[in-house]
Amino acid sequence: MRNIKAKRIVIKIGTNTLTDKAGFLDLRIIRNLVKQIAQIKNGKDIIIITSGAIGAGMRELGLKQKPSDVVMKQVCAGIGQNILMANYYSFFRKYRIKIAQILLTYNDLSDKETYKNLYNSLDRMLQLNVIPIINENDPISINEIGPSFGDNDNLSALIASKIKADLLIILTNVDGLFDRNPEDKSAVLIKEVKIINKRIESFGSGSSNLGIGGMKTKIKAAKMGTEAGVTVVIANGKKDNILLKVLNKEDVGTIFYPKK
Repeated sequence: MRNIKAKRIVIKIGTNTLTDKAGFLDLRIIRNLVKQIAQIKNGKDIIIITSGAIGAGMRELGLKQKPSDVVMKQVCAGIGQNILMANYYSFFRKYRIKIAQILLTYNDLSDKETYKNLYNSLDRMLQLNVIPIINENDPISINEIGPSFGDNDNLSALIASKIKADLLIILTNVDGLFDRNPEDKSAVLIKEVKIINKRIESFGSGSSNLGIGGMKTKIKAAKMGTEAGVTVVIANGKKDNILLKVLNKEDVGTIFYPKK
């Protein structure tokens, strides 16, 4: 059984977890994850870092594939953010759980004063038993127009580090970190990592279809989190009861242990 402390948890839900093969929001997945979060919420502080806004906007606009130009991505994100949050609100409301939306830019965490304001807001929300749902403010922070987090993996690690989380769960559409491309039948799942060295970093792959980051960004996020004392688990968000299994200390996904 794994050694996991989990009083304050950050859950990062990636684009490829939240969307289907066409890139549209999969409401069944969101409903299922919300149900699990409601089950583990008692006595725990939970913060969600969510992707999916661009995919939601694509469907609303009738697009069949992710746009390649920056402005259209911004438009999709702006339209989709409302849809994404409306679904979170609807599903969490069934469990009488209150949520809050927070959209961030890179400068919000790099500026000392704005970070202080953010920390105070998050802390008060958690005291009030509210779940903050955070996303990058894509309409004004996509790479080509200024500094950005680059992906929500990086953002989730930054948030987990700064709020002194015990556990960061990064949900994606693969079972964890493999020693080669998971599409290769000979690929082996690495179940635990005690030190993120060059060999572990070499297992990162390229970008995914709809999301910005591939496994490479998740390893980078795990390294940032573990260096700050956070336990990190990368797991398949499409698998049944994955959050419950992680919190039950089952042998699922890949766990990265924090530096002592």
